[in-house]
Amino acid sequence: MTGSKKRWSLPVIVALFALLALVAAACSDVGSDTESPAADGVDTAAVDCGDEPITIAVNPWTGSAANANVAKVIMESELGCTVELTEIDEFAQFPALSTGDLDATLEVWPSGHAKDYKKYIDGGQGVVDGGELGVVGQIGWFVPKYMTDADPSLATPEGLAAAADQFATAETGDKGQFLGGDPSFVSYDQQIIESLGLPFKVVYAGSEAAELTALKQAYKDQTPLLLYMYKPHWAQLKYPMTQVELPPYTDACAEAAANDGEGYNCEYPEDQLYKAFNEDLATKSPAAQQFLTNMSYANEMQEAIALDIDGEGMTPEEAAQAWVDANPDVWQSWLPS
Repeated sequence: MTGSKKRWSLPVIVALFALLALVAAACSDVGSDTESPAADGVDTAAVDCGDEPITIAVNPWTGSAANANVAKVIMESELGCTVELTEIDEFAQFPALSTGDLDATLEVWPSGHAKDYKKYIDGGQGVVDGGELGVVGQIGWFVPKYMTDADPSLATPEGLAAAADQFATAETGDKGQFLGGDPSFVSYDQQIIESLGLPFKVVYAGSEAAELTALKQAYKDQTPLLLYMYKPHWAQLKYPMTQVELPPYTDACAEAAANDGEGYNCEYPEDQLYKAFNEDLATKSPAAQQFLTNMSYANEMQEAIALDIDGEGMTPEEAAQAWVDANPDVWQSWLPS
């Protein structure tokens, strides 16, 4: 019995080649998935945020919450980071940065932290300068604009001294009340009052929220109010205020600020707000470190987010997400290259 070879027809051969091409293409697609950007926009081949959570400070004012939540939204959606926000006051955050309990804080007011900068950053205690935030701040004394519209002299220490009885309360007796906010905030108001010989007494509202409630009530009743406030702040948009013209800032005041404010007798300086990181962040997550270093935006941007939080009732994360959605042209330049 003799054997024979099976012959394949031309159509069958063409069909086999087509099938092999489809299988090859499918295999190629499977292999390329690991190199393409993930569905959430993170290019996993290019960015590695690390396995550990990145901890960012949230200080007890709304601008700080705005910064931290903007960073969280972008870092999680674009870099694949896990970000944890930690509520902490502005003085306690430096020891926490030093030990690594915090990775970053995004808004330090330098006029109140000369000692901390010298000890923790210049002194090599585990904290590094993260660069400017872009926001320029200034603490100051403010009165509602309806008061200076009626009496422009109330924008001066002399005018306030002459009208101190208008600001008196049951708690201050024959002195005028100066309303402070959160006692943990940087402030030299009692020292200014004593140095300038003004008949006022500092009374702390207890928190920024309580101070803002007092401002809202004063506006409703059109009553006198002198208070600690700062720029940028959404309240400046909703409740027009006039800043009191304290004596110009001097080197002597800078020295006083570095010595617990003793003898402080002038206005607060303009502050180029800066960021600070634990020194190991660059090793822990180079992507996070580069992103946070690059992060920088303007006063009006922070104010808009803060107004959505305190003025419109959004959560900090909702307000941050709304800003991120509306401003990709700003934050895309912060992404690691």
